Amino acid sequence: MTIKQITLVKNAIGILIFWIAPPLIYFFKEKLGFGGGSVFTGIVYVSGLILMLNHFHAKVGHKPNTFLLLLGGTFFSVAMIYFFLMNKEMTMFNTDLINFALIFGFFFSLLRVDNQVQKYLPVLILIITFLTSCALIYSVATNPNYVFGTRATVQYTSKTTENFTGNPYIYSRNGLAGFLISFLIINRSWDSIKVPHVYLTRLLAHINVWFSLIVIILTQTRATILTLLLALPCILFFMVPVKSVFTNIKRQSYIFYALMIGNLYYFATKLRIIELIDSYYNSFFNLFIRAMSTGVTLGKSSEVDESAMGRVNNINYIKQLWNTSKIDFAFGHGYRYRYIDIPMLESLVNFGIFGFILFAGFHITFLYFAYRCFKSNTIFQNFIGLFYLNTFVGMFTSGRPMDFAYWVSFLIFIRFMNVEMVEDKNEIEKLV
Repeated sequence: MTIKQITLVKNAIGILIFWIAPPLIYFFKEKLGFGGGSVFTGIVYVSGLILMLNHFHAKVGHKPNTFLLLLGGTFFSVAMIYFFLMNKEMTMFNTDLINFALIFGFFFSLLRVDNQVQKYLPVLILIITFLTSCALIYSVATNPNYVFGTRATVQYTSKTTENFTGNPYIYSRNGLAGFLISFLIINRSWDSIKVPHVYLTRLLAHINVWFSLIVIILTQTRATILTLLLALPCILFFMVPVKSVFTNIKRQSYIFYALMIGNLYYFATKLRIIELIDSYYNSFFNLFIRAMSTGVTLGKSSEVDESAMGRVNNINYIKQLWNTSKIDFAFGHGYRYRYIDIPMLESLVNFGIFGFILFAGFHITFLYFAYRCFKSNTIFQNFIGLFYLNTFVGMFTSGRPMDFAYWVSFLIFIRFMNVEMVEDKNEIEKLV
């Protein structure tokens, strides 16, 4: 490998430490006991920034998607004004400040990474998502408190007296990323990516696409299932014709599928795996329908979902807030005023009408550029366009508008969305 190729691989690993690898980091921290508290996570993130360093001058960087940068930068600036002047949760001030420092460091490091890094990211995403799926399955298999049918996650070994606790959402998101990148690598041309070993990469993609589906089933996250239902038609309409899905299985993958079918037959007869899958399906389908019914009827359905009902209560709270003080509502009540669990609505409560318009416009623009990514001939562009759909669903289902994980994804999209792997006119542009 040349020095430039080594630099690009190093930069790609640094990017993925922030973006795709956090579930694997949590596995090492919580399950294997690495580090102490957030210290280990902080060290890993700083290592990611170090890996993203290169030989460019500090005032030099590559051009991102400037329109997304303008919208995102404006909203972020508004949020920072509220953070310093109207902060309603000062107990989180130091933590937020550290997160914002990491966000700024990550963004400026991204600007200094060559566009060609997009060639190296897909295979590395494939490897990391596969390792994370293996980590989750290992955690579940070694957890005596896990019961089939409950949501799978990496068990936290401290900080709580509960027998089984964790966050299934990040592993579900990892399963989605693994499925999307594996499916694209299997079915799309490899002209746009660097592949270290053709046969092993193809085989790993076939294995990971199924491992990822297993993870999605085990974690039972509704936002991920909804994203998958949105992504599959986009894949089949814009990227991969249905008939080619069945013709892209290469000779070296036949052995894998033969072994998989044989194992499925064994487990189906010995462990009643068909009944288990049916149980998972029925459980999740009932939960999904109940949540949708609760949301659509605003809690007036005969059976309500507790998680969805929490969001319904927050919507009712916003209505009361509007009737109480329309002026305060118009200008915003302040940073972290109330946890709504619907980022799009929380942007309205926290930052007022102007902040909401900026945030909504930001995501409408994301959708436009995601659509353009669907039609790209490069695998990484296809991937970030599809993967954004999960972030879009998240804007209406969970989290806060200034969450660290969301902004890491936003910055990836700002830097690379619709930015093809071509050199800038002068190769690099000076940033003022």
